[in-house]
Amino acid sequence: MQAKLNRKWRPRLWTVVLLVLGIVLCLPIAGLILFRFYDNQLVQQTEESLLTQAAVMSATYAELYADAAGLEPPNWGAVSLDNAVFPSLSINSATVLPPRPDATQMKSSTGAVYQTVATQLTRIANAAQARTLAGYRFLDPDGNVIAGTAEIGQALGHVNEVSAALTGKTVSVARTRVRADSPPALYTLSRGARVRVFVAMPVMVDETLIGAVYVSRTPSHIFRFLYSERINLMKAAAFVALSAVLIGYVFWRFITRPIRLLIQRSHMAGHGDKAWEPPEQLGTREIEDLSHSFKSLTQRLQSKQDALKTYTAHVTHELKSPLTALKGAAELLRDDDLTPPQRHRLLDTVDKGGKRMEDLLANMRAFSLADQQANSGTCCLNDVYTQITQNFPRLTIKVENDDLQLPAEANTLTIILTHLLENAQQHGAKNVVLTAQHTGDGKSLRIADDGLGISAGNADKILQPFFTTRRDSGGTGMGLNIVKATVEAIGGELAVVASSNGACFEVKFG
Repeated sequence: MQAKLNRKWRPRLWTVVLLVLGIVLCLPIAGLILFRFYDNQLVQQTEESLLTQAAVMSATYAELYADAAGLEPPNWGAVSLDNAVFPSLSINSATVLPPRPDATQMKSSTGAVYQTVATQLTRIANAAQARTLAGYRFLDPDGNVIAGTAEIGQALGHVNEVSAALTGKTVSVARTRVRADSPPALYTLSRGARVRVFVAMPVMVDETLIGAVYVSRTPSHIFRFLYSERINLMKAAAFVALSAVLIGYVFWRFITRPIRLLIQRSHMAGHGDKAWEPPEQLGTREIEDLSHSFKSLTQRLQSKQDALKTYTAHVTHELKSPLTALKGAAELLRDDDLTPPQRHRLLDTVDKGGKRMEDLLANMRAFSLADQQANSGTCCLNDVYTQITQNFPRLTIKVENDDLQLPAEANTLTIILTHLLENAQQHGAKNVVLTAQHTGDGKSLRIADDGLGISAGNADKILQPFFTTRRDSGGTGMGLNIVKATVEAIGGELAVVASSNGACFEVKFG
């Protein structure tokens, strides 16, 4: 219970999957907010359209004025980039101006020429507004509205952009839009829905300012665009939803479900089920590799558990004999009637039993440390030749392929050879041949001696724990098992090779 309380909180895999799916579903909604940057593009498109319309209306105004005044038609000259006007509005809080001031009363009357062209200009403006929804106003040099779609007979000369146009400049501004009704709350997400674009362009005839064209329009905004594309948006929303469902299924099918099955199988293996097998549906290649790793680990743990049981039984059996001898000798030594020779024989029994137990415990300790002392690496027989020849001066050791690199550290290879050479020396060997060689799937080391050899009946038992043919002379039967455990710890295998002269062992490296 305390472990659960102290356990650090971590999200479950399905929680992470749901979070990812939630983010996927929120992307379109977040996109609506991020689309606010598109408002600038829409406003500039509106500005560009108004500049074009203002240029056309300005040319029309100039032509009509020249015809009514009896002047030569305006000479527009060649096309030049110097005279071109490009959109430049940006609708941030610093550039959007307050609502346009209301028109005022005219302070002077218009001339006869302006009255002549006013009717025709108004007709043209109304026809254009029906198609473009823009507002058009034609002004004289004093800022009076002589024609257009609204505010005819009033003055706009006090408006900043209009006054600038009456000095010969083309001006574009964005002003806060004044609505007669309350806009939908959703429109607050779009700045383009809250402004109106105004363009004021001067009108020139023979380099003389005759007035200005004042054009305005509310730009299109993202919601109008979204409404026009509502069918496609609904299809996109359905696609996103189906994609989220598909992503969730893929996560569940290829990740979540296989992992849960692995957890269940691991629990079953941990509660004594020896027949651990990976699930049939493993999802991805990585989970399949993980499953096989679990299987290999489970088999190794089970093998170690079985070996530990066998090892414990052997240890109990091996220690029982010297303990029995020690107990019997101790009881007999209490007898005061023992003769000196008898007492010496009993003391020899005690000494022999103690040494036997001491050797067993030392070899058991070496066996238990075999995994820790075994390290993978690379070395060749030439790296360890000097040390093993010094340790076994009575053996004549011949080495073949002494420069072939073997996949084991020098210390690990020394441990392996020390036990094998000691075993050969104890069984009467005088000569030993060490051969490093390539095999079909790796490398191997063969150790052959000219000793007593291994009988056919003992060939299958020689690698079993505590099996020895030298029990009477103090053999513990652990040497070869230490070698076997060390070799297996670095992924290799120890095997007995049939030989007509002496014993032969082969270490196959993985």
